Amino acid sequence: MEVGVISAYSLKYELRTPKEVWDMIKEVTEGVIRKVDKGISEEEIDLVIVSNFSDRFGGLLHTAPLVISHLGLNSTKGFRVENACVSGGTALYLAWNFLKSGLVRNVLIVGFEKMSYLPSSMEINEVLMLAGHPDEVLVGSPFVSLYALIAAAYMSKYGVKEEDLALIAVKNHENGLRNPLAAMQKKISVEDVMKSPYISWPLKLYDSSLITDGAAALILSSEPRKYTDAPVMIRAVAMHHDHPGVFQRDDLTALRAVKKAGEEAFRSAGLTPKDIDVMEVHDAFTIAEIIVYEMLGLANRGRGVDLVRNGVTTFNGEIPVNPSGGLKSKGHPIGATGVGMVAEIYWQLRGEADQRQVPDAEVGLVENHGGTGATSVVAIFGR
Repeated sequence: MEVGVISAYSLKYELRTPKEVWDMIKEVTEGVIRKVDKGISEEEIDLVIVSNFSDRFGGLLHTAPLVISHLGLNSTKGFRVENACVSGGTALYLAWNFLKSGLVRNVLIVGFEKMSYLPSSMEINEVLMLAGHPDEVLVGSPFVSLYALIAAAYMSKYGVKEEDLALIAVKNHENGLRNPLAAMQKKISVEDVMKSPYISWPLKLYDSSLITDGAAALILSSEPRKYTDAPVMIRAVAMHHDHPGVFQRDDLTALRAVKKAGEEAFRSAGLTPKDIDVMEVHDAFTIAEIIVYEMLGLANRGRGVDLVRNGVTTFNGEIPVNPSGGLKSKGHPIGATGVGMVAEIYWQLRGEADQRQVPDAEVGLVENHGGTGATSVVAIFGR
């Protein structure tokens, strides 16, 4: 059975939006329906999945009925999904399985987060920490410190320098300049990254993704050609897990869930990393993108940084990664993040990405993970 993405819509991500959460939800719901090429009625949406990490970031729960009310309170069913930073990817995974099973024909995914709803970064980090292992929560380890442990172990094992991590930030900020949806459209240099303050050594401010407000939406269909002559087909979606605690893992320098999900997705799609034209991956911290390269088979262990050093994953390289600007420049409004990553690949494969368009992109990949990689979803798309 064919399953395809038939529409995508996103608000501009912002560091602090004046919009209320319920207005953000309404805008993307109406926008994604309006963007269907051949039109779709609200009555044709069988299932709504809302992706949202925490009611502390917006003040709302039980959000599926809110979306369904915008559809006219027809026979549509719905629910909310929370799976840390991979909430959006999980919504995609669930929607794809519902559609493949034949239980529904069309699914609307809405992802949102208003992280500025809380007044300070300290309070925001208190909420984010709850996605870790209980022992990490009890000792007060924020995710930047956990990723810093990963970065320190990786640098020690493979001889990578802080300047190498900075190349990821520079690349993604350069990409974000082309994206009107990006929260931080600011060109930076390696020197700028190196001068930015340490948040948790060796990770600095410019190694870290943005606390962001945003919302995005998708419509998936098992009858995609009924609604558009240019659907973006879902070739595979895979989900895998690792221990939630960094201290539980045998190898701090690996993201096992990403590796397993990538292997399954490539196998299911009948493709290899060499077949991918464009990627959106989860660069919550610069070290994460480098390790994801290796977990997805783009580079051997310890050699991921060579891809950005040699320009392979830059905008004009062989495999552009994060042309949207990634979480680093576009932003990371948690519940919207994975949804927005899929939207970017949808626009890329339809040739609708404007100044950030990757030429002749036919196959795209999304890697979205949560916690410090305890859950990963990898999805492959094709024209």
